[in-house]
Amino acid sequence: MKNIEIKTPLAGRAQTEEKLLSIGANLKWTRKQVDTFFNAPSGWLKLREVEGCPGELISYRRSVEDSGPRESDYDILRLEAAHELSSVLEHSLGILGIVEKQRALWLYRNTRVHLDRVKGLGDFLELETVLAGIDAGEGTAESEEVIGLLELNKELFISVPYLELLQRQ
Repeated sequence: MKNIEIKTPLAGRAQTEEKLLSIGANLKWTRKQVDTFFNAPSGWLKLREVEGCPGELISYRRSVEDSGPRESDYDILRLEAAHELSSVLEHSLGILGIVEKQRALWLYRNTRVHLDRVKGLGDFLELETVLAGIDAGEGTAESEEVIGLLELNKELFISVPYLELLQRQ
């Protein structure tokens, strides 16, 4: 699967939530997530454990040279036995790091808006415009539209995963 995405620090979470409501975005849920990253030969491989939900093994690849909007290519395997798989992956690949966050998921057309409170880092916003039923050009245009509606500063966009930001500290 593919999407067009950006990540940026979030100052003024309450104002962003007001803007999301004003453009017609819908809050779907807020949940605690723990992402365990494993050593992988290319891209990233993480096991996501979410309170009250099946786990997800997620493999993704994207540029870290460009902070976006940029294309990301990902695969997700939903599974019930996340803890057991975590042990297998830890013993075979080794753990690269762990990211804990509280995520609020908002939906606006084809775009998932994540408002994340990341342990050790603070608040962030991620946009993921899903390329299902639309092409990359349409996805980029929608992403640009949401960036404008939310008045995001492109100069603050971040090209790396939360894990790398944590490792830099």
